[in-house]
Formats: sequence, C-alpha cells, structure tokens
Amino acid sequence: MSRAYRVSVSESLNRIVHAEDGVCSKLELLPLLSREETAGLLAAELAARGFTQEGDVAVRVEADGVRVAVDVTTGDVSVTLSDESSVNLVATGEVRTETPHETEAVRKLAREKARAKLEDKAQDATDELREDITRRLEGRLRDLKAELDSISNKVTAEALKVRASQLGTVEEIHEDAATGSLTIKVRV
Repeated sequence: MSRAYRVSVSESLNRIVHAEDGVCSKLELLPLLSREETAGLLAAELAARGFTQEGDVAVRVEADGVRVAVDVTTGDVSVTLSDESSVNLVATGEVRTETPHETEAVRKLAREKARAKLEDKAQDATDELREDITRRLEGRLRDLKAELDSISNKVTAEALKVRASQLGTVEEIHEDAATGSLTIKVRV
C-alpha cells in the first residue's frame, strides 16, 4: 500500500492594482447661436467655475480625484475617477504525490497552482478597488449634475441675451434667480 505525500509551495506577490471608472453625458444647450459663439460662452462660464482650457476641452480635477472634462464645441461631458492600491498577497499551492522525493515537476506544478491563486486574489483586489471607485463616483455625480445643469442654464440665458440683441434693441431684461426665469423685451 502506497502513502500519499503532500508538496506545498508558498508564493508571494506585491503589485500595484489600478482601476478607473467614468461616465459620459452631454450638456443640453439650445442652438440659439452659432457653435463658435456658444462654445465661447460655455468656455467663459467653465473658466469662472475653475476649469482650465486644454484646446477645445475644459478640465477640472476635484480634490477627491474626480476629473471633469467638457468639450466646449460639442457639450460632451466626461467624468472619470481612477485610483491605485498596493497589494501584498501570499498563496500556497499543494500537490499530492505518491513518491517521497520531491521532483522538479511536482514543485513546478505546486508553484503554478500558487501563482494561479495569486492572480485570482490580485483580480479580486482590482475588482474591489473598481467597486469602491464606482461608489465614490456615484456619490460625486449628484453634486456634479446640479452644477452642470446650472452651467447649462447660465449659458442658455447668456445665449438668449446675445440672440435678443441680434434681433433688435433690448429694452428690458428681468432675471428671477429664485425661479430661474428670464424675461427679455426686444424692440424689433
């Protein structure tokens, strides 16, 4: 009767895992002016809110790492968050054999099993980090949606004022900040 022997190999892995999540949307801007004029109004409003211009894209990175990018010519909005974490993992691979002597093939098989476990653990760490990023991003999106709506409303109001002045003489402008209404009287 033969005896079963167990060969055990321990492996470790130190890795930086990286995860990123994002959302894309579009600002609702009425086509009251030319694309260039609207882009200028949008760029000015975004600059007033702390965005920096990088070509046609206005970018702001929040204190919590959220990156907000707005293409001023199209109104496309991209909100992303990325993070990385250092993980130190240890796993053991075991192989059963009937020979009392460890052979290189048995040790190699045990090592491969340990490495496979390490890769699974590293993937789990990446998934966990991605889920954390998604939760943080979802929490931040509520505040950003209100700000982006406010930007859209402000740019639309400014575009209406410019358009009204193009149509004739503006006699009166009345803005109600509480309700967000805008009344413009124009003599044509």
